Amino acid sequence: MKESTVGRIRTIWQTFDMALNIPAIDKQHLWLIAMIVELEQDLENEDPVKMEDNFTRTLTRALDYTIEHFSLEEKILEIVKYPKLGQHRVQHTRFVAVLRRRARERVTGDYKKAALNLLRNLRTWLFQHILSEDRGYMDILTAHYEEIKDWLELQLGNSMHRDEIEDLYTRVNNPNGKFHQTEFQTIGEDNLKIISELWFRYKLKTGIAIVDMQHLWLLQLLVNTEKLHRQRLKQEIRSEILTVKLKEALSATIDYIKEHFGTEEAIMRKFNFHDTNSHMKQHRDFNALIGDLVLRSKDDDTDAISKLLQDLKEWLISHIAVEDKKLFYFFRSRLGEVNDFVRQLNQQGKIHIWKDAVSIYKLLVEYQEAPSLHV
Repeated sequence: MKESTVGRIRTIWQTFDMALNIPAIDKQHLWLIAMIVELEQDLENEDPVKMEDNFTRTLTRALDYTIEHFSLEEKILEIVKYPKLGQHRVQHTRFVAVLRRRARERVTGDYKKAALNLLRNLRTWLFQHILSEDRGYMDILTAHYEEIKDWLELQLGNSMHRDEIEDLYTRVNNPNGKFHQTEFQTIGEDNLKIISELWFRYKLKTGIAIVDMQHLWLLQLLVNTEKLHRQRLKQEIRSEILTVKLKEALSATIDYIKEHFGTEEAIMRKFNFHDTNSHMKQHRDFNALIGDLVLRSKDDDTDAISKLLQDLKEWLISHIAVEDKKLFYFFRSRLGEVNDFVRQLNQQGKIHIWKDAVSIYKLLVEYQEAPSLHV
């Protein structure tokens, strides 16, 4: 498996905090993530012949996964007398039915469509079942883990994909401390984890792509600036070097906030948002609020910088969580038009869409948008 693929798997694993800390189960869950990532990469290949081969391979592996993993998981839950085993079995049965439907679709010959449907189903299972239902048995399984540990490892050792799974588990967990190069290398995995926690904890998704993308990039800028500020307070880096970096980061954050406000206001004016004046007033009030603090921060006032960063984060989170979500309810029937308008703004150089911002958006928003399972 390519290093870039392993890096992507590792990013998803850590960003969404997927480890149950039960190695035998974690190994198989990583196997599912590997299928998702490889299918995503396959979909970038427009060759119809390869798409057929890739889809067939992934579907076969997914069926292997359900047979092997579900059987093992159900045996474990039966041994530890998990009270919701019956409900868990029903969910397993539903997912197998979904995969069988995907297999029937293959006959139509539209392999790209079938692959996209399969990808959505795998993502759905990952987030609705593993991140939710499987966490329900963590306590009872952890309590009995020492009793069944050897048996578990023996069962996993009999897997037809044993070597592949073990290799992936080892590489993702990096026992030697060597980190894989990923698309989020410049952002940093620690920062990405913090961004993810803020995004999901405060439910910041608005449903408008450019707005969500800019919000995520603002969070990235804030998280990075806070990190630099903490390092400076702890004197982890030479003060004069860090002072320059911190001021640059603060300046970049403030500038991007202005660009973001400009983007929102351009969209509101273009499509006659009913509450444009009130929304713009909140933007102006915020700019006035931080104006004095920005001036003081230029004088190297550490208290002012701390307050500025805290006010920035608190205001943005509360504003996004309440006011910006109103935009979606107004624009939801015209999202296609909004996206076309945003493309025009981008082509005219009036807004900037950074590659890293797109990557964060794809990870935290597209993965969040997995649809419900339907048989």
